[in-house]
This record gives sequence, structure tokens and C-alpha cells, in this order.
Amino acid sequence: MTVEGTHGLWGDLHRPGLTPNQTDFSVIGIPFDGLASARKGAALAPERLRYWSKHLTPFSEDRTRLKDITICDLGDIQITNPETDFNMVRQRVATLPNTPILLGGDHSVTIPILQGQRERYKDLRLGVLWVDAHPDLCDDFDGSRISHANVMRRALEFGIEPHDVCMVGLRSWEEQEIDLIENSGIHVYTAASVAERGMRHVADSIRNILNDCDAIHISLDIDCLDPSAAPGTGIPEFGGLTSRDVLTLIKSTQDLSLVGLDVVEIAPPLDPSEATVFAGLKIIMEYIAVIARQKQKG
Repeated sequence: MTVEGTHGLWGDLHRPGLTPNQTDFSVIGIPFDGLASARKGAALAPERLRYWSKHLTPFSEDRTRLKDITICDLGDIQITNPETDFNMVRQRVATLPNTPILLGGDHSVTIPILQGQRERYKDLRLGVLWVDAHPDLCDDFDGSRISHANVMRRALEFGIEPHDVCMVGLRSWEEQEIDLIENSGIHVYTAASVAERGMRHVADSIRNILNDCDAIHISLDIDCLDPSAAPGTGIPEFGGLTSRDVLTLIKSTQDLSLVGLDVVEIAPPLDPSEATVFAGLKIIMEYIAVIARQKQKG
């Protein structure tokens, strides 16, 4: 398929002549799905996200102008052996001078992302806004300690405190996760509780918690959305967040100390319409708009 873009890469925000030191964001793809436990396809997401980003406009949905925001797209980090190659992701994130936007890949790629963020903000209180159908708190899953079901368990071992983690959209559990979910101090907002209470109310609670953190990373698994909105993912879970829920949540992070975003588990081959890809792009652009509004306020 050949479709000419109506805009430049990342809605005209990419500046190919600039370095991370000169830009607001670095985009990095991690096209790896070798640790997904079910259906594959997430390795193709970075390419499709970039491809369709040329059809975005430099505006958010509330008409925030993004033209003064700059992006340096650093290309992809290739993962052949995750046991060793994840270290490249950790090092890149830990040493970036600007805000990373990372494109998975299955959720396992967030293990070195959070490790890198923990090193980058080693003397600060690092919070995590985790938006996902699954808590990914397994210690060992399918014979691996670094699969996409182990991410937050490893992150806690890196020194991220449970009470600085807010999990939103959960609706699927493994037995080995229950103790941490119920007793560790992690803040859990299930998809059902969001539906019952409303995302605005939930988002206010999350803001009150994460406002105490010095730095906040958002990790968003596209399966947080109901499969009706994002069918192209490895393990779709019925009863998920609505598109409006997720956009409301992202917008609610305004004025928090945001330091990075990863969007994972988009599997283009599982959604021929590519609606799942466009969902990911919308989330990314609304995240950029949060930073843009902060920048415009000075």
C-alpha cells in the first residue's frame, strides 16, 4: 500500500536536522514481540505508527497548537536477544536529555524502559501511571522473568515504590499477582470501577497520588481499551476502557511531572482496519499536547 502523507513525520513535528539536546521529545521504536505469550504482531507497530503519523495534524483535539513542539525520531532499537539487548534500551532511556516516547513492541520492552527511567531519576521519586488490562506482576511467566507478564514485578525490584504506582483499566489476573495487588500498596482502578465511578473521578484520585512524585512515566498497553476500539492486540480483554476514558485520563495528567510515555502491544496484523494503530497515534498526540500546554504556560 502506497499512500502519500499529507504532513511530515509525526504531524510535522519531527525535525531531522536536530538532536535530542535540541528537541522536546525523542521517539524510539522497539520492534520486538518475542516475549508475547499469545498472538504476535506487535513488532510491526513502530513502522505503522510512523507511516500513519504523516497523516496527523499538529493540533490536539482541543485545538492546542503543537507547532512549537519538536521531535527527534531516533529510529529503532533492534532486539535479537532480550537478555542482553534490553540493555541498549535501558542505556538509551537513562541518558536521554529530553522526553522519550517509546513505541513497542510487546510489553516486555517496558522492563528496560522503566529501569532506564529509574536510573535517570535515581535521586527522585519516580511514579508510574500504568494503563493496561493486566497488572503484569508475575514473577515468572511461561518460564521467563522478563516476559510481557513480568514488567511491573521487575519495575518494583528496580526501586519504584508500590504506593507510587497507579494501575488503570485492570480486568484480568494471575494467581501469583494477587498478593501484590491486594497487599503491596499499589493503587488499582479496574475497568469496572472506572465505568461505575467515571474517569473524571478516577483521574482526580490518580492526580492526588502522583502529584507527590518528582517524575512520572506513563506505560500504556493498547489492550486497556475495549476490543471494540482496539482489536489489534495480542490478548484482547472484553469490558475495557472506552476511547474517551483514555483520552480523559491522558488530559488529566496536565501539570504533573511527566517524563516519558511508552505505547505497547499494538499488533497491526490483527486489525486490518488499522484502527488500533490510529488509537495509539491519538494517545501519543494527546500526550504531546499535555507537554505543549505546559510549555506554553511557561
